Amino acid sequence: MSKKKIIDESKSRFTGIEQTRTALFRELRKAGICYIKDIPWGTHLCVFYETDRDLIDIAAQYFRAGLENNEYCVWIVPESISPAVAVSSLQKVIPNFALYLQQLEILKFSEFYLNNGNFNRDNILSMWEKKVAAALAEGYEGLRVLGCTSWVKKKHWQVFMEYEAAINKALATLQIIGLCPYPLVKYSKHEMLEIVSNHNFAFLKSRFDENTITDLAKYERIELVGKMAAGIAHEIRNPMTAVKGFIQLLQSKKELADYNDYFSLMIDELDRANDIITEYLSLAREKAKDIKEHNLNDILRAIYPLLQATAVRENVDLVLSTGVIKDVYVDAKDVRQVILNLARNALEAMPGGGILAIKTYMASDKVVLEVSDTGCGIPQEILDNLGKPFLTTKENGTGLGLPVSMKILDSYNASVNIKSSSDGTTFIIYFPSKGSDV
Repeated sequence: MSKKKIIDESKSRFTGIEQTRTALFRELRKAGICYIKDIPWGTHLCVFYETDRDLIDIAAQYFRAGLENNEYCVWIVPESISPAVAVSSLQKVIPNFALYLQQLEILKFSEFYLNNGNFNRDNILSMWEKKVAAALAEGYEGLRVLGCTSWVKKKHWQVFMEYEAAINKALATLQIIGLCPYPLVKYSKHEMLEIVSNHNFAFLKSRFDENTITDLAKYERIELVGKMAAGIAHEIRNPMTAVKGFIQLLQSKKELADYNDYFSLMIDELDRANDIITEYLSLAREKAKDIKEHNLNDILRAIYPLLQATAVRENVDLVLSTGVIKDVYVDAKDVRQVILNLARNALEAMPGGGILAIKTYMASDKVVLEVSDTGCGIPQEILDNLGKPFLTTKENGTGLGLPVSMKILDSYNASVNIKSSSDGTTFIIYFPSKGSDV
């Protein structure tokens, strides 16, 4: 077979896979998880939970979203939750539950994962493919699964992680949404990192009352999330850097000049992925701060050329009005990040041009930073949940810029007031001034 024919056939197969992935990605489904709104087919999630009650709470809302949207649902329950208890828990939450009984399958973990105590990865993958095909044949939109991992012992660990990696790849072309629950107390930090790396999204479900949990326990959990995020970022960035280097090498070859647009697109997407990782780390990691006495006017003047250049490029008029204000105790880098995040959001809200106004002034003993735009305003449903991670109306947005900014401001006991209408949006930030009572 000629080299050209091999390349053409490879391109054809790749195009077919990408078309399938694109079609699945465009069809969003309700997640049924409060942290996540809509997700595409092929999404592979994991949750770390502490009690059976946590798992039941997750399952009830997760399956309600699936059942009410014509998805065939499969729950593989752990030994500690009987099928009868599982049914009862769903019945309490899902209206008209009896109508969905034919749409739901509840299995014991031993019936599904293990054959005479042995786990066979390939057999399980094949079973999922068959279940998807059967669900589609019955007229369902696809398959929604809540798996079980509490049975996984040390002897199963390596092969089960290989299974998770394989199914994470296989789901990309199947009409399945999978959620894998992991008991939080069972796994080490290194094992958690491996678990998270084999899923598209991970979250924690805990019933601990924030009013009673100790500060030490809070710190340990925040530290764990930060270390997990840092570890995952490191593991992702290393291969990304290598891939980008090889793409740039190929881009420099004259005989591949016809593919330059493709190479540039791949590099742009790698840079975007790196930006997302950076923003996520800003949200998850507690970094050392260099807190000193600063004047917000000085910080604004330092970044004004950058703001002005960006505003001109976006056909936006930048108006800076600085009043006589007191100093504040902050890390200047943090405040710059907040201003740039708010300014970027404002500019993106004015695609046809407008006015970006930034003011500073005193209100009683508070130093006020005000950032306003003449854009289209923030939809009420977004406004009600502003500051939550991954919430965005932008096609290419990460939903992390504002949560990072809110986290920074909270660390300085700064309060935020937001006003938004069809005429624009204004963020009013109140910093405690030097010498004031916090």
